[in-house]
Amino acid sequence: MKRNIFLIITLLFLFLTLISCSEKIINGKYRTNFNTYGMFSKTLTLECDGNAILNFQGDMQNNNSFGNWKTEKDTLIIFFDSIKNEKNKFKGEFKFVIKRNKLENMPFPKSEYYKLVELAKKPENDTLKIPSYRKINKLTNQSMKNFQGKNGKQYFKKVEEIECK
Repeated sequence: MKRNIFLIITLLFLFLTLISCSEKIINGKYRTNFNTYGMFSKTLTLECDGNAILNFQGDMQNNNSFGNWKTEKDTLIIFFDSIKNEKNKFKGEFKFVIKRNKLENMPFPKSEYYKLVELAKKPENDTLKIPSYRKINKLTNQSMKNFQGKNGKQYFKKVEEIECK
């Protein structure tokens, strides 16, 4: 009896591990969870062929930036080529953490924080004070204000599936 229970628990654990390690399907349409300052929103479309379109709209603006996307483990990397598409509002590389149906901004890298701490320790920077990693991470991932003026963490939420053919 104990052996059967142990076998069932082991198989269940193995099954759950395989499900959690499976590749995430992230293609689709994402929208920011609220409009910044009540008027600015972004819509990100990740197409099956690796193309990405980031639409920024609000206050008489409507701009599409075109780029390419790829994933590395739980990270989404989007590259907007400003040479190829001169009218792109967004340029360079953007990284997001993939969490279920959400794309969140990357946390501030600890390696960069340690570089700042070493820089502050130099004698010529004796008045420079570096806050804790937690505080810097919060400042760099600054939450945006909604239409009521209250802060909130902004992220992209999946609103539509795109079926690949």
